[in-house]
Amino acid sequence: VWGRVAFRTFLVGKAWFLFTLAVFVCSQSVLNHWGGEVAVAADVGTSSAAHRLLASASTVTATTATAVTTKYFTRPFGNRLSIFLCRCFIYMFSMGQLVFFHIKYSMSDFRHKSLVRVGCFKIPKHLVAWQGWSSLLLAICLASMLCLEPILHCARNSQGVLFAKYCPEGEHLLLPYSILSTGAMILYFLLLSDLSVFSTQIS
Repeated sequence: VWGRVAFRTFLVGKAWFLFTLAVFVCSQSVLNHWGGEVAVAADVGTSSAAHRLLASASTVTATTATAVTTKYFTRPFGNRLSIFLCRCFIYMFSMGQLVFFHIKYSMSDFRHKSLVRVGCFKIPKHLVAWQGWSSLLLAICLASMLCLEPILHCARNSQGVLFAKYCPEGEHLLLPYSILSTGAMILYFLLLSDLSVFSTQIS
């Protein structure tokens, strides 16, 4: 039986989760397809070192006898700023909340010796449920995405373009970043299934 307090807390928590999921989808997919493209030229060194982007970036490479100039197509400033702010929100509030949650409950489980043996290891009890381990995986995915964030790696060589995602330093990060983003998206929707189960029970 759902009490009023528990019911309200559940709905607020799921509403917040839906909002963070919407922001994540916007930052990783929707905003990447809005707005036109602006070409930015970047010198990537000798022709032997030239290479193309591995994920979702358009490039045009012009080769001379000794150097290669790659033209990166980036988005207008408003679009880049929106993506940057959305990603900051995800890293600070979604990832931050997940990290805080797991630290808090892991410390509580260790303090009360609520541990479960899995193979040769003992893990906190809250990780046994699928919601526990899937949210931990989501936190790991988001933390890894932060480490590989192309906007941060392009900050030093953005050719004067603020919040650029495509640059020589960030090329090799695009593929692993895209894979982590896909994994995080799957985990977000997996955790969202709690809400669909609740809706089925109510109906």
